[in-house]
Amino acid sequence: MSTTWTFRRRAAVLLLTALATSGTATISTAQADAPSIGMIKDYAARLVFDTVLGAADAQPLLVQNGRRVGWAKIEPWRDAFLMDAARLAAGHILARIYSESGYPPLGLGRGANWWWVDKRGAGGRWRSIVYSEALKGGKITLFDSLVSHPDYMWGQSIARFVAVDSTIMMWHGIQHGCVPSGPLPLAYFRLERADPFGTTR
Repeated sequence: MSTTWTFRRRAAVLLLTALATSGTATISTAQADAPSIGMIKDYAARLVFDTVLGAADAQPLLVQNGRRVGWAKIEPWRDAFLMDAARLAAGHILARIYSESGYPPLGLGRGANWWWVDKRGAGGRWRSIVYSEALKGGKITLFDSLVSHPDYMWGQSIARFVAVDSTIMMWHGIQHGCVPSGPLPLAYFRLERADPFGTTR
C-alpha cells in the first residue's frame, strides 16, 4: 500500500471518529478527539489542486447593497475525476477553497478552506464537510445521494459554485457522476435535461 493511501486511511479514521453523525453541525478542533486543521493541511499538501479557471471556479458569494461581493475560488483536486463513488465513500478531500470573507451557509471562513466528502453519516448517508483554517473547525452537511451519470466520463476534474435558491452550493465531478455539497433541489435535475425550458410556439 502506498504512503499516500496509508496516510489517507489513517486520516480518515481520525477524522470520522470525531465528527457528528446527524444533521448539519459545526465541530471544533479544540476537542481532544477531533482532527486538527494541521492534519487536514498536511493531508491537502500531498494533493495537487487545479488553480486554472475553467477547471476551478471563482464567484462572489455575498450580496451587499444590491452588489455581489465576497469572492471565493474553488480549486478541484486534480485526480478526483478518476475516483469512483466507492472510493469517495471512504473519504477524501475534493477541493481547496480560498474565500475573501466568511460564508456561513457553506462553513467557509476567510482564507483557506478544504472540502471533504465521505459516506459515514447516519444511516449510511453522504457527508460533506468544509474545514476552515480561520474558523478552526468544520461544518457537516448530510445528503442522500450523488448525481449519477453512468455513461459519462469527465476528461478532467472540475469544481463549481452553484446558485441554489438563495444560497450557494459547491459541486465537483468524479468518475461517472458528480458530488454536491448538500441536498439538491428538483430545479437542478430539471436543468440537467437536454432542453430544460423548451420553446413556446
